[in-house]
Amino acid sequence: MAIQQHEQEETYPSFLLDGLYCEEDEVLEEGSSLSGCNNVGDIDLFWEDEELVSLFSKEMELVHFGPENVESKDDEFLTTVHREVRREAVEWMLKVNAHYGFTTLTAVLSVNYLDRFLSSFCFQRDKPWMIHLVAVTCLSLAAKVEETHVPLLLDLQVEGTKYVFEAKTIQRMELLVLSTLKWKMHPITPLSFLDHIIRRLGLKTHLHWEFLKRCEHLLLCVISDSRSVRYLPSVLATATMMHVIDQVEIFNPVDYQNQLLNVLKKNKEQVNDCCNLILDLSTGPQNQNN
Repeated sequence: MAIQQHEQEETYPSFLLDGLYCEEDEVLEEGSSLSGCNNVGDIDLFWEDEELVSLFSKEMELVHFGPENVESKDDEFLTTVHREVRREAVEWMLKVNAHYGFTTLTAVLSVNYLDRFLSSFCFQRDKPWMIHLVAVTCLSLAAKVEETHVPLLLDLQVEGTKYVFEAKTIQRMELLVLSTLKWKMHPITPLSFLDHIIRRLGLKTHLHWEFLKRCEHLLLCVISDSRSVRYLPSVLATATMMHVIDQVEIFNPVDYQNQLLNVLKKNKEQVNDCCNLILDLSTGPQNQNN
């Protein structure tokens, strides 16, 4: 899925990310947001350090194919489940997610479940319907975790589904997926880190919301590509924000990008590698190697 450009590009003033900077003599009033503070990397708030440490720790606990194992597992993963089959499954889930107006987190969770399950389970190539059954199941589970209103299992199978499964078949697969994932259905995702940064920016204006929207849109495009499984959620989040900053920040994108790297304490080489994937995807379908 190539990254779609906005129909009409808007011009964003440089204060979009001014939450990353502040005046040294500025004092936060009680109840005010952190966006009035500057240089997020220099804000010494215990809860922020605690939250980031917790996020980093939890992402390592639940990621089955993190960077430390990707060289040995990536080839195995991509040969077990053909890249094209995964891409079709993910794109179908994203279409249904949009059809019902589910949240971005529901979409991200469904893909997370799919990839974690596929990394632990071998499929017979002569049964292509199985990957779609898993896709329906992962989307159903993600919707039950995140949404307040969930369609019936039969109603969930829309948007050009190739196969239609009975509710009892999906329910049995739900139990298999849940047990395979050890019932860990609230993993750390890139959105966990996006949420952390956006809250530190303060979300004072609609421009911050637009920044978040762009990051979410880009993230959904990236996770459609099988190469995204190589990166930890924090790396995906950082690279996504770096790319959006480069698009919307007119005067000093490099300064803001460096601030972001300092806040999330990410290795620049890892993030640059992920940024290269995003650039590859943005060039069009002809350059994708799903």
